[in-house]
Amino acid sequence: MTIDRILFGTAGVPNATEKKNSPVEGVRKIHELELDCMQLEFAHGVRMKEEVSSNLRKISYELGVPLTSHGPYYINLNAREQDKIDSSVERIIQTAKISDLCGAESMTFHAAFYMKDSPFDVFDLVEKSMNVIEERLSRLDIEIELRPELTGKTSQFGSLEELMSLTKKVSSCNPCMDFSHLYARTGKYNTYEEFCEVLDTLSSELGRQALDNMHIHISGVSSNSKGDLKHLNLEDSDFNWKDLIRSLKKYDCKGYMISNSPNLEQDAKMLKDFYLSL
Repeated sequence: MTIDRILFGTAGVPNATEKKNSPVEGVRKIHELELDCMQLEFAHGVRMKEEVSSNLRKISYELGVPLTSHGPYYINLNAREQDKIDSSVERIIQTAKISDLCGAESMTFHAAFYMKDSPFDVFDLVEKSMNVIEERLSRLDIEIELRPELTGKTSQFGSLEELMSLTKKVSSCNPCMDFSHLYARTGKYNTYEEFCEVLDTLSSELGRQALDNMHIHISGVSSNSKGDLKHLNLEDSDFNWKDLIRSLKKYDCKGYMISNSPNLEQDAKMLKDFYLSL
């Protein structure tokens, strides 16, 4: 589908959904709440019956609620054992397969941990695995954007610079821009000017399409010197979400903004209302 603005949704089924384990009911609730999109959370494994995925695709299309997805947490393309790297590759491919069946167009995941290795060596390993994944998905005729996430801990692969470099080297890759994680990871990028600086950098490094087709995560965040500790509701955090929204509006950014706050839909609604008020 063509997206002409930022769409707002939740990471998983909204809290107010009666059947908490039903993504189909989650999509209905998103529509009822007048939100725009929903992210499927496969955080603890890719378990979904084909019947559910086809129903999900149908209801998503009928109600005009596009889907994104998030892969399992236990992915590490820099694991010590090759079989664990192979398992991580399989998890990404399985998530892509089920996401494609559901009609999702963009899929994010945490790519790797440094494990005290050189970030340059880890980058090479991640790039190698991403090329394998891209080639295998191409053989399966699955077209989905692979979005390694901008991660919140300094022990994780996924700095802004790493994601931009990976995007240049692997054609199906684009960053998942978690601005809350960027703030937690660096202790910077929490003012209007800094948000504009990030958007300028994305545009100059990756082209205008990087702003026309965004997958964004947002939540309140608490952090220490090692980065992200936990997600908070936006109002309970010092993350400067209003200026982030102002900068995205100024640059006419388009794509998905997924609320990762504990209160999910309340923050998604607050973000959308503020965005539409500008």
